[in-house]
Amino acid sequence: MEKNDKYKHIFCISHQLFLTQGYEATTIRQVSDQAGVSLGLTNHFFHSKESLACQILSMISAYSSLFCSVSHPCTDPLHRHVLALRVRILYLMGSSYQKFYLDTLKQDILFAKLEKTPGRIFYQLADLYRFPADDDLFLLYGVYTPYNYEKTLILGRESGLFSTIPLEDIPDYIAISSFEHFVAQDILNQALTYARQATDTVLSRMPPRIPDDFVQNHIKERPSSLNPDKV
Repeated sequence: MEKNDKYKHIFCISHQLFLTQGYEATTIRQVSDQAGVSLGLTNHFFHSKESLACQILSMISAYSSLFCSVSHPCTDPLHRHVLALRVRILYLMGSSYQKFYLDTLKQDILFAKLEKTPGRIFYQLADLYRFPADDDLFLLYGVYTPYNYEKTLILGRESGLFSTIPLEDIPDYIAISSFEHFVAQDILNQALTYARQATDTVLSRMPPRIPDDFVQNHIKERPSSLNPDKV
């Protein structure tokens, strides 16, 4: 098996194990054993279980965004983002990925993924609505605040807290926490309404687990920084 094929194969195996066992119960050794490769090779390619989980989360986000764009194409960046946020959370909570999702919240893996890939949505909105761009505020409201809302509400609800808050309302709270400081309330309300109206159509078209062909295409090749001669 070629090095790139091994790289993709390990990723696919990790996806299967995370899907069936969750993050906490899955080990790098299990991934290596089921992929039929050495533990050293898996660590060389992906460095850690956390790194693998971050890539799985990125893939799920990409999959959700793809269905959003196909089902409800939209040019407004705020509408697109709020819809993708809503679909991602409700898909994760209503599909085979729920245990994996909850584990990544408990272990702050989702936060690690968000911190490494802060959204460009705020800079797009700053251009569109002509408010000052502020890196620190965008980091605060684009990463830290919405993540803490998401973790607190989702995990709290699972433990019996926030019983009066429906799951369907949680994405709204997260979106509001991100954008209420930057755009007018009526603009934000329009985005929330759009997302609520579009979500059911998007989710109805998404299978409970991401198809294998999408998984393989998502992880196309090893990072160029890896030297195959040293593997």
